[in-house]
Amino acid sequence: MGISLQKFAKVSLIESNFSSRSSIFLLLWEAVAAMTLFELARRSFKGNRTQYLLYFNPMVFSILIYYTFVSLQYNQGISSSVTALGKLEPAFAAASVMLLAFAAIFIWYSNAYFMKKRKKEIALYALYGLKKKQIGRLLFLEQLMIGAFALSAGIVSGMLMSKFFAMLLIKVMGLSTITGFAFSGAAILQTSAVFSLIILLTSIYNFRLVYRHTLLELFQAEKKAEKQPKGSAMGAVLSLLLAGSGYFLLLEPSSSGVWKDFGFLAILVSLGAIGLGTFLFLNCFIIILLKRLKAIKRVYYKGINLISLSHLLFRIKGNILVLTIISLLSTFTLFTIGTAGSLYSNMNALAKKNYPLSLLYTVQSGEQNEHILKMIEKNQKNPLQFASEIPYLAVNADLSATGRYPDDYPALLIPEAAYKKLADGLGQSTSPISGENGAIAFYDGNLKQDEDPYSGKNMVLPGGREIRFTSYEENPLLNQGLYSFPVVITDELYRELRGNYPENTLQAVSWKNDKNAGTIANQIQAYYDSEMPDLETAIFSTFFHQHEKLMQIYGILIFISSFLGLTFLLATGSMLHYKQLSEAVADQDRYRVLKKIGMGRKQINAAILRQLFLIFALPFLGAVLHSSVIMLALTRFLKIDTLIPFILAAALYALIYFVYYFATARTYSRIVNE
Repeated sequence: MGISLQKFAKVSLIESNFSSRSSIFLLLWEAVAAMTLFELARRSFKGNRTQYLLYFNPMVFSILIYYTFVSLQYNQGISSSVTALGKLEPAFAAASVMLLAFAAIFIWYSNAYFMKKRKKEIALYALYGLKKKQIGRLLFLEQLMIGAFALSAGIVSGMLMSKFFAMLLIKVMGLSTITGFAFSGAAILQTSAVFSLIILLTSIYNFRLVYRHTLLELFQAEKKAEKQPKGSAMGAVLSLLLAGSGYFLLLEPSSSGVWKDFGFLAILVSLGAIGLGTFLFLNCFIIILLKRLKAIKRVYYKGINLISLSHLLFRIKGNILVLTIISLLSTFTLFTIGTAGSLYSNMNALAKKNYPLSLLYTVQSGEQNEHILKMIEKNQKNPLQFASEIPYLAVNADLSATGRYPDDYPALLIPEAAYKKLADGLGQSTSPISGENGAIAFYDGNLKQDEDPYSGKNMVLPGGREIRFTSYEENPLLNQGLYSFPVVITDELYRELRGNYPENTLQAVSWKNDKNAGTIANQIQAYYDSEMPDLETAIFSTFFHQHEKLMQIYGILIFISSFLGLTFLLATGSMLHYKQLSEAVADQDRYRVLKKIGMGRKQINAAILRQLFLIFALPFLGAVLHSSVIMLALTRFLKIDTLIPFILAAALYALIYFVYYFATARTYSRIVNE
């Protein structure tokens, strides 16, 4: 380092002697200065490798994650296999924007911590005679060097990891595609472009750092005194009221007036109340609690509590915003992972509920129907359980009174006898029809599964005939996604209306091993399509194809949510880690004083563990509490089991923060005991 500084002194002398000469000498000086700056940057990295790696590694991690994600977006082998969904690009593109935004914040935060630790070093450069312009160039060049190496390392690591994540995505989506090592030029270009911009912006930020601070400010950057926060009893009470009201709104039944009158706005209000309550809880309630503990002498003067409580009171104010952001972001992450995991684990039950029939199609001719049934009988892998023909009248009815369909929507009028036969084959109970013009409506995929949206409402047929829904079944009559509204009417009314509307027949089939019926389902669909249905309203639906589609949808959902969630948890843990280490550097003098008055290393380490425990526990407990309430509301709303997926997500969160907690405590102890 000393040799480099001598070189800088010589360069400064050359500049002063030749300032009045031709531009050739100025250009020569610029070249020599650039070489010297490069040499100084290289030597600085070699001499402070540990500090540089603390910044370098998060950059590599961010680039690796982003490249891996983008490479999956451009993986043609996977995209071509996802036939049930169309294109993967929109889902991955939207998620990659979120990932990029978070990566940019993460890198910026890491850079801010890195530069804060180097402010004293920068001040020493100035004392040695380097000009601000030279120091700025040095910082700019260093950032470009670190960024270039991190970008290269991140892309190469991402290329090596992309196959593993591609195989994982294929697994959760239930695809049979075999993927190899994929080189994605588009992913490399996109990753290089966006992170080059981030690196350039941080380089400019570092360049201007020396211009924004005086020499004294640079020397005292790590010694800024913090005042003891006052706290507010009113704010503490308000924090509990806000969080409690948010919980109350979320846990209100879906049939309550709040949800009917305000709907999605009620969700926004409840989440806003929880977010504001979290901030006030940390800013007021925790401070009041620490002050009360400090006022209790038997607690305050017991063991190392005097050091821990005093330190927390002075440091908690600087952590409130970070802890609030981490708590709310972790809440979102746990909720997302828990929801995606719940949907994925309940996928089979959801598919069976929404698609009760293995096969459903409009009969076009007796020969065609007989041929399909023979294909099923010959298939030994999926033995036939039952087959039932369902006659129906196709009408365009006015369903606007239901509030769920328009005034000209396709409806299927099915006789009661066919309904009872189908329900018997599926092992379901039946509902009675009241009145001559009565009818039964069925579950239509509405998210509010415990709500009856039809009973007591009317459907108007062409010609003005009104049919009143007198019963509602919580299970669908036919497979979902038919773009037709099935309605069961009395046999007498069906016979009366038969001459007024076109009559068709549906063939309903149920066989065993629905999830493994790909071969027979594809064969039947190919044959059915080859017959070229002559009806615009022809219906064709299989459980297998719908289950395949659900598996791809929920597979992508669980993959993206887990991928982003794990990244967010690791990054927020790192942010908390860097924040505490920054405070450790600032507190070195305080701990030196404590050691001089007789406090041993063991006591200091115990105090560090205690104060860091609260810092890490607050966002963790807040996130788990918030997300558990939201998951409970989701359980009531969707009628699915969310407990196991949520527990697994919370356990992973706890493990990550447990590792960060001890890693931070270990490094914190090493810093203050130096």
